[in-house]
Amino acid sequence: MSLSLLGDQLLYAVLPSRPDAAGIGVAALGVILSANRFIRLGANSLGGVLCDRFGRRRPFLAGMALAVVSTAAYWLTSGFWPLLAARLVWGLAFALLSVAGLSILLDVTTPASRGRTVGFYHALVQSGTLLGLVVSGVLTDLIGYRGTLALYVPLTALGFAVAWFAVGETNPASGGMDTTPASLWTTFGSLDRRLLAPGYIGFASFFAGNGILMATLGASLKEQLGSSAVPVASVTGILLASRRLAGMIFAPVAGYLSDRSGDRRLMAGAGALTICAGFVVLAMGSGVPLFVTGVVLTAIGEGVLHPSLAAWIGDATPPELRGVVMGAYATANDLGGATGPIAGYAIAAALGFAWAYGLCVGLLATALVALAIGQPGRGSGVPPFGRSGRVLANY
Repeated sequence: MSLSLLGDQLLYAVLPSRPDAAGIGVAALGVILSANRFIRLGANSLGGVLCDRFGRRRPFLAGMALAVVSTAAYWLTSGFWPLLAARLVWGLAFALLSVAGLSILLDVTTPASRGRTVGFYHALVQSGTLLGLVVSGVLTDLIGYRGTLALYVPLTALGFAVAWFAVGETNPASGGMDTTPASLWTTFGSLDRRLLAPGYIGFASFFAGNGILMATLGASLKEQLGSSAVPVASVTGILLASRRLAGMIFAPVAGYLSDRSGDRRLMAGAGALTICAGFVVLAMGSGVPLFVTGVVLTAIGEGVLHPSLAAWIGDATPPELRGVVMGAYATANDLGGATGPIAGYAIAAALGFAWAYGLCVGLLATALVALAIGQPGRGSGVPPFGRSGRVLANY
């Protein structure tokens, strides 16, 4: 999974400060950085259906193969339309990888261990991409954008080879589920409506962090540094890597504490509050120290929030629906991530980056309200389903 992300992370680290390296203009940045998320609005649900009907292994391998194709396209093509096509391929790849990967984790865990296992998985993926972000910025400053991608294509292919031999099938009931639209609609109707709360919170956090902040970080940093001779691409890569480092450290801890506390909402609230505080700092004013502090706070909050939400949904979802429900959750996240860059650049162009980050504060405040009025889950060790298979109301 980490190796599949190399090309994507390179674009976030480099293109905001050097869009000409890929043959595009600044005006196209928002579309290019969000196009992969827009296609995932439909592809996530498709990936979930495929995972529940055909098992987890085959969709995961298909996602890795498409990751190789998209990374090679970044390297070999130039200009808006080829890059847009490559981003759409990557969007389909990531939809298959993320939904199948999380479904595998939910298959092999119980409520008593799900939080720390999901947190550890997040940490492993973050640790793999952390080095990639730092190296992307440094290598781009040393050997250029295309030279760096020439190294990343075979590494992504290595990821596919590892997946082929290492990823096994974890869904023994695969192929037995009725995945016709009418059947899925009926089954979704039996789910507790409070599953909408983590979906909305995921949307808000991805709109702010993975959407606005990740897309504007390089451009905002360039504005902060002014005419300084500091290599912007390298510093952007380091800051993006610090977000991964924070996730690597805090995700397992948050998962463990959510298992021990018996309330996923508690850790999710702590994470959302920390992200909100980070954007308050970012919106307060200028200065590189404040900027770095805000980025770090948002990263810590995301490391706490996202594993807690995934475990919360996993507790509350029957095994035969884990693929499609995780697909729906991923769609909510990607809706935020897709609209964030476009909104961020539009607001920044008209009013400045501080106003874009202020919008994030307001949106995360509504996520905290959704957590406050929601009902806490029972947490670890409690069977999430009644005798009929219906999700318990406390989730």
